[in-house]
Order: sequence, then C-alpha cells, then structure tokens
Amino acid sequence: MSAWNDFTPSKRCDWIDQLRGWAVIVMIEVHAVNVWLHAGLRPDWLNYLNGLVAPSFTMAAGYSLVISTFRTDGTLRPFWPDTARRLGFILLCAYALHAPGITAADWTVLNTAQKARELFKIDVLQCIVFSLLILQGLARLVRNPRVFTGLALALAVFVPLIAPSLWATGVADGLWLPLRGLFNGNPDRGVQALFPLFPWFAFPAFGAFLGGVYRHFRVMPVEGSARWSEARFLAGLAVLGALLLAWGASAQHAWLWGGTWVQENGTWLLHSKSGAFTYAELGAISNATLPSVAARLGWILLGGALMGAVDLVRPRWKGPNPIDAASRESLLLYMLHLNLIFSVLLAPAVVALTGWGWGDLGWTGTLLMTATIIALNLAVGVWWQSVRKTPDLMRRLQHRAVVLLGLWFVVGGWWTFRHFLQSPELAKEPYGFLNAARVRKGLPPTPDGLCRDPEEYFREAERRKLHLSAEAKAELTRQILARGGGSH
Repeated sequence: MSAWNDFTPSKRCDWIDQLRGWAVIVMIEVHAVNVWLHAGLRPDWLNYLNGLVAPSFTMAAGYSLVISTFRTDGTLRPFWPDTARRLGFILLCAYALHAPGITAADWTVLNTAQKARELFKIDVLQCIVFSLLILQGLARLVRNPRVFTGLALALAVFVPLIAPSLWATGVADGLWLPLRGLFNGNPDRGVQALFPLFPWFAFPAFGAFLGGVYRHFRVMPVEGSARWSEARFLAGLAVLGALLLAWGASAQHAWLWGGTWVQENGTWLLHSKSGAFTYAELGAISNATLPSVAARLGWILLGGALMGAVDLVRPRWKGPNPIDAASRESLLLYMLHLNLIFSVLLAPAVVALTGWGWGDLGWTGTLLMTATIIALNLAVGVWWQSVRKTPDLMRRLQHRAVVLLGLWFVVGGWWTFRHFLQSPELAKEPYGFLNAARVRKGLPPTPDGLCRDPEEYFREAERRKLHLSAEAKAELTRQILARGGGSH
C-alpha cells in the first residue's frame, strides 16, 4: 500500500518528533555560534533561521499536549500526578537556569541584587510551562477536543493581535517581578523577558490547534481507518505553511509601518493596524505582530512537512536514532548544553587555559566547537535512552546525581570567590566583598567595587596569565569605561 493511501490510524506523530529533534540540534548551534563567533560575522539568514528554534519548540509543546491529553475514548488524561509533576520539574529547571547559581557560594558571597532579580526572567521553558498550564486549564474546562481545537486557533490569532499594545513603553512596568515578564520584553528593573506570553503563547496555541486537527484526521478511527493518510496530512501541512508564509511575509511591513504619522503633544506616533506607536516602539514590536508570527509558523510547517515526508520514505536502519533521542530527551539536552557552554567552557579558568572567550573564534573554530558540542549532546541523549530501558539503573543514576548535586551545592563556587577576592580587578559583577578586597591590595574603592581603569584590569589579567585577544581587550575596555569614572 502506498503512503498516500495508507489510512492506518497514527500511534505517534513522527513529523513533530523530527521537528523537535532537529530544533534541539539547531538550538545548540545557536548558543555556540552566539558565544564564540566574532561579532558581525553572522549572516542575516542564519539569524532568521536561528530565530525559528524557539517557535518550533513551543509549537511542538502545544501540539503534543492535545495528543497526550485527549484520549481516543473521549476521556481526558488526569492532570495529577504525572502531568503536574512533569510541568513542575520543567519549571524548576527553568528557574534554576536563571538562579544566582547552584552552590551556597552563589547564593551568598557571589550573589548580587541583579542576580536575584534575574531569577524571574521569563525564558523559553517558563513560556512553555505557563502556556501549557493555560491550555491544560482550557482543555479541562471545555472537555471537548473539537471545541478546544477551535478555541486554541482563536487564541493563536488573538494573542499576536493585542501583543503590540502590551509592548508600548511603560506597560506592565512595576508589576510583581514573577509576573512582569509575562507581558512583554521591555527592560524593567534590569530584567528583560526573552519569551513573554505576548506574543509567544501564540505558538503553543497554534500547535494545540494543529494537534487537534491531527487527532481528528489521523488518530481517531472511523470504522477502523483514519480519515487521512500521513502523506495527505503532510501535504496539507505544507499547503497551510505556504499560505501562512506568503501572507505573513507580504503583510508584515505594511502591518507594522503602514499608516499615518500624527504628532500628539510633541510626540510623533504612527497609527497603523498594530496600534499607535513611537518610532522606537515600532522596532521593539517588529516580531510581536500577527504577520510576523504567521510567517515564522509558515517556515516551521514547511520544514516540518519536509522532515515528515523524508521520515515517511527513508530506509529504517537498525540501532539508535540520534534525532529521535534528541527529541525525546530535549529537556536533558537543553540543560546539558547550556551548562556545558556557560558554566564549564566559559568558566574563567577554562577561558584562561584555552583563550576561547566570547567572540574569540572565526568560522572554522566556531564550527568545530559547535560540531563537538552537538556530537557530545547527541551521544548523551542516545545513552540516556538506553538507560531508560533499565528503570532500576536509571533510578540509581538519578539518585547519585542528586547526591552529587547536593555535594556540589556545599563545596562548589568557593574557588571563584577566592579568585575574585585575590583579583577584584577582574570581577564583572558587583559582589559585596570587592571593595574590601581592593583596599587589601592598595587599590582605591569604587562605588560598586568594579574597576574603572582598563589598564588595571589588563595588568591583573597578565599577572594571572589570562590570554586576551585584541577583540576581547577592545570589548573589555568598552565595558569598563561604560561604568564611568575612568579614561583610557
């Protein structure tokens, strides 16, 4: 039977697994390239491609919610305990990534007021969990998959329609910090949300709509057969993606910039379909409009349809599938690669040894680092998939990891404290002990304990045998002089 006419009901959605797996790989590339590649070398097309990673993840999360929540017998899977515990664990991981640290030293002597506020930054994991909680509540309120599917689509359209208005200057400023970042990504008290629900909730909501459509046409049997074959669904997905991309790309500029400039009380405002905004505000909301969301969804659906089509016809090889492992272990790989890059490879001691700090590599070095980190993460994903097959072994490893984490909380971080106690000139965070350390070395105190003279920094870096490239020195000079009170 050809794939086009195979109406066997679906047991698992392969195209969304492929999309999530490849999104994990591109996500690692995003962080590696942003860290090590020289500033200005990234082409615009790569920036746009990298910007599709988070929409893919959030859309896939909403899609999977429908398949896992609405059973084929018409009942709903219980929220407690499994779903609630899983979402709670993801939320714990989300806030742990933005916590002052995972050691007692990080929470005490190495803590700062700004680090404490950063705990409440809304990142992609927070966005996913809060979006799924809203969709879970909606699903249990209506309890009808067709009604839920329609409401999810309505929310996916409504949120980016009103999102630009929530990005106007001053909106939500001063709100309780744990809630502040849910509304927009404007800076407030030194914290800037990366993935506020407006407009990012539109992606999981649209994913929930697609999941409802997939459930209707591919999962629910009618006299033992699905309404559509997988190939027909993927074709429909590609057509929908092309329509969304065509409309979004053609309407985006006029939607944001088309309108009339009006001066009100000395301020020029552009009155357009998005609302009335100043020139500065228009730049901030460029990715928060309905056409922008539609265009990104269009690219994601076209890519997902292509991945699903390839998976449908490709030969089935024996052995582990790294893409499938990345999809199923996406949270593990998300946490692993972030900690590997930012906590290990960018640690001061490692940078001093390798000389590979922020923006220190060209394309060759960056690609080698990226490929190495991707390979390591995929290997861990495949290994953990094999561990899952032996639940007793998995639980033993998890318990040992918790014990090691507890030990690290007690003993970790103190050498970093000692490092800055001996070299306060090198600190980039205003730790409370810096001025005392400066006085002990005969250096003048500063308002926040941070050095104000680039030469002071470079002398100590040379004494510590830290390797700084010309680009790194230029960037450090800019950062130090921006603190005020110094000249070079």
